[in-house]
Amino acid sequence: MQSDKYGDIADIARGLRVVQPGTVLELRPLPSTSTGPSVREMILRSEGRLGVITEVTAQVHRIPEQRLILGYLFPSWDAGLAAIRDISTSDAHPSVTRISDSYETAFSFATRKKSRGLSSLVSKGLMKVLQRRGWDLEQICLCFIGYEGGKDHVARQKEIVKGIVRAHGGIVAGSGPGKLYDQKKFDTPYIRDFLLDRGAAADVSETAAPWSKLRDLYDNVRAASDKAYAQIGVKGWMMCHLSHSYHSGACLYFTFAFKHDGVDPIGQYDVVKSAVQQAFVDSGGTLSHHHAVGVEHAAWLEQDISPAGVRLVEGLLAAADPGRNLNPGKIVTP
Repeated sequence: MQSDKYGDIADIARGLRVVQPGTVLELRPLPSTSTGPSVREMILRSEGRLGVITEVTAQVHRIPEQRLILGYLFPSWDAGLAAIRDISTSDAHPSVTRISDSYETAFSFATRKKSRGLSSLVSKGLMKVLQRRGWDLEQICLCFIGYEGGKDHVARQKEIVKGIVRAHGGIVAGSGPGKLYDQKKFDTPYIRDFLLDRGAAADVSETAAPWSKLRDLYDNVRAASDKAYAQIGVKGWMMCHLSHSYHSGACLYFTFAFKHDGVDPIGQYDVVKSAVQQAFVDSGGTLSHHHAVGVEHAAWLEQDISPAGVRLVEGLLAAADPGRNLNPGKIVTP
């Protein structure tokens, strides 16, 4: 969730002990090395294909003096994306940069815990103010930005971000939405199981792409999902948020759901999931930003890293596990 600031597991895990067929691989915990292709990253991104990790030395950070997640509102998806892009190339270094499109924003507002008293009146009053300013309330996008560190550092980061947000027509919505984010990041995954028990299929697909291709990718994925829903004859739902941002691009995280026919739910799911994944690679994105390859995404690996890249991966896996005993079938198809 906070890898914008701290890095992902491949950055955090520094030393490894890995049991492989007939041997043990050990990597000393070092801050950085330049000793050929990174064996550490090979192991960490191998999904169990290169051995069983039995020990890890992890990089940790002191608990920050201050942690704050603020909510922001933007009049449109385009305005929000532009603001996050400018933040990523500014002197600000937030721990979280997340913005929902209008569909996910509506979903968040509809499923939030009921507010009472003053907070409820403030929310209603804010919407009236924005409407008077000319905002289309159906296009509003909710954004969360997190700050961690010393008080002076957090204050400086907030000021930089505040200026960028205002330049793109956004407003600060306070810490209330940040509490909503902390709540929903754990609650929302359970909705999928709830829906499955009620005849609905739901899942997620996420990708990363350069800033220059991000908006076209978003539009292409929505168009592809609409076409897939029409193909299987259902009225489906698609929403999206930008979950991680970088100097050169960002991750878009899509959630889709539809009521299946009860006859072939897996077949219908495959139509939608395949359409989304194909739209990713056709639009210049990767097949997965952080959910990995597994079995489900393996069909697109060659389009993502090229046939030569797949051959390199196959050679690596064959050298480490010629008997195919370690998690066979993951990453590359047999």
